[in-house]
Amino acid sequence: MSDVSSHVEKYDQSSYWVAPARNFRSSARLHLQHSLTQNTVGYLLDPVIEKSLAASNETLKVADLACGNGIWLTELHSHFTKSKISAELDGFDINPTYFTGKAFLPESVSLRELDVFAKPPPTELIGIYDVVHIRAFNSLIHNSDLRPILTVASELLKPGGFIQWEENRGDRFTVESPSPEISKAACTTIVQVLQGGLQAKGIKHDWVDALGTELTNFGFQNTRMLPKDKRKQDYKGWTEDYLMVWEELAPLFPTQSEQSGPVSREMWVDLFSKGVKETEQGVVIHQGRIITAVGQKPQ
Repeated sequence: MSDVSSHVEKYDQSSYWVAPARNFRSSARLHLQHSLTQNTVGYLLDPVIEKSLAASNETLKVADLACGNGIWLTELHSHFTKSKISAELDGFDINPTYFTGKAFLPESVSLRELDVFAKPPPTELIGIYDVVHIRAFNSLIHNSDLRPILTVASELLKPGGFIQWEENRGDRFTVESPSPEISKAACTTIVQVLQGGLQAKGIKHDWVDALGTELTNFGFQNTRMLPKDKRKQDYKGWTEDYLMVWEELAPLFPTQSEQSGPVSREMWVDLFSKGVKETEQGVVIHQGRIITAVGQKPQ
């Protein structure tokens, strides 16, 4: 398959992930993704950051950008409650259809509709947060330029506040079969199609492996990189998480009657079906590790 990029014309990073058709299914996937990420990372807030902030005995203010359904914040509330840490936890997302209803949120958690890339941020949010949290942002980064989101994070942080960013390499997938007798051909082709699309769009995620350096170059201090390998027992969960996304890609491909490239919508649906069957035989797809980078805004 020499050209696998026929689906990219309809893919717009700025709008695809806010589509209202991806509501309860996407929210369920975010719950799964959160659990899998926590299995890998092992903490909600970097222990060094938490220890530094807890020593102040003040009410902490934490912002979660592109918070989805708020699962990271609600779990952080539970953790802080057990640790007797007082906090106000604010989540911001462009798509409020994911939000948990206010009546069911802990009192310390609030969720607010906000385009975090809008300039400037609301005045009342500038310079008030002890922590700004970012997770799984690679699909929103254009041209490997982290300055827009790092500018927002810096503007929201107090002097001396911390940024914590967890990220996968969204352009890197490993396909593994449990034995040589079980084919992984369809899953491998799916990955090739997706990677071809990213390349055709010029989307690269090399910056993930240098995220700590990116924070330093922007001006954050005391930066650290904290890579963690994903657990093998979670590979199946990660595979299912990806499949829930990939199943919804069919509209990006032209139909057979519209087809101008090698992959039509009908071909993608058939390929995806074959890939699912492979995963039911034990084939897994994963991204190896999660990178966490932390830094501190200068005093």
